Amino acid sequence: MIRSIFRLGLSLTLAAGLIVSLNGCKKGKSQDGQRFKLHVTEEVKSTPLSQLLPQNKTKTGKRIEEVGEKVKSEYMYGTLAGQYGKYSTAVQHLTAALAREPKLIDAHHNLGLAYYRMGRIDDAVREWVQTLRLDPTYAETYYNLGIFLLDAKRKADAVTVLNRCVTVDQFHLKARFALGKIAQQDGKNQEAIRHFRAYQMKDRGDLRVHMALGELYLLENQVDASLKEFEAAARIEDKNPTVHYQLGVAYHRRNLLDQAVHHYKRATELAPDHLDAYVNLGDIYNYKKEYASALAAYNAALGVDPTNVYAKKKAAQAETKLLEKEP
Repeated sequence: MIRSIFRLGLSLTLAAGLIVSLNGCKKGKSQDGQRFKLHVTEEVKSTPLSQLLPQNKTKTGKRIEEVGEKVKSEYMYGTLAGQYGKYSTAVQHLTAALAREPKLIDAHHNLGLAYYRMGRIDDAVREWVQTLRLDPTYAETYYNLGIFLLDAKRKADAVTVLNRCVTVDQFHLKARFALGKIAQQDGKNQEAIRHFRAYQMKDRGDLRVHMALGELYLLENQVDASLKEFEAAARIEDKNPTVHYQLGVAYHRRNLLDQAVHHYKRATELAPDHLDAYVNLGDIYNYKKEYASALAAYNAALGVDPTNVYAKKKAAQAETKLLEKEP
């Protein structure tokens, strides 16, 4: 019995670097000390997809390089304020920029992000819909709407919008990651692999993607490919217990037991409460008829979870084997 181990972690980005976590928007505090509460109506949460996506196919708005200096100044000040967590100030200046130039695409997009971080979801969605009407090729806005739809429990619509995002920008990494994780959760392994491989065409240094691909390849019984991904993950973060545990699983699957033992042990050194690593160690020692080591590993697992039925059963069997060997 080899136990393998997922979590959807998605975020939004404001201009050049503000990260806005969806789960963090329910109740937030900006860097200027203001607290915000979530405001979203059922009407907006259930807005038909046809009303969220643009009907036009050509750009009708203006980018920042196409507007005057006063508009640029308001836009830049608002965007920088948002990056530093001063969302009310961001709204003030981005709104001023739009008062001067209502068709400024980037201002609508960034205003939506500021509203989202303030919990004003209705206003954020309105700005993103307007962004796409002004520029139906604005990939980041499709991503933002996709995450909003996920948060609204509209997964099928979210996938549609995220796919629109990667159609516009095939190397939109956050959208690829989101689509890969959704497909992984849904058991669509080949689809998930396709998205993560597309991600790696632009960025081969993301630990999360190596781990996701490693797990997917294990599920597809592509053990050699799995091993390569976990080894790449270990080169990125050698002190991650999950990386070493999954390396142990991959080596275990290939019946390279000494290497598996090494990585399972490393996982328990880094995470002394790693139940599955202890159980798998016990199974390997039991297979090798090293019953004292097997018993120690199963007992370590029971130290983490005294109710674990499998570890109890295997510990009892190992103890019986040891007693049989005594003179």
